[in-house]
Amino acid sequence: MVPGSIAHHEKCPQCGSGLVHLEWYERVNGQEIHHLWRCWNCKNEFVTVLTSDEKEPPVTEITEPFFTSLLV
Repeated sequence: MVPGSIAHHEKCPQCGSGLVHLEWYERVNGQEIHHLWRCWNCKNEFVTVLTSDEKEPPVTEITEPFFTSLLV
């Protein structure tokens, strides 16, 4: 996935710098997103996890509207 522009308050756990850049992120499931950060100061990479208590929608709720619209 390509990183998006997101506001953050992350600091490098190695040097404490606030000059960090979002390199990559991945939605692991409906409740969890992993962010890979890189520090501009010391080049350290670290991961943060963003979790939500939203319930993941059932597969049929996602696929049914999509696939029925493909039928001719």
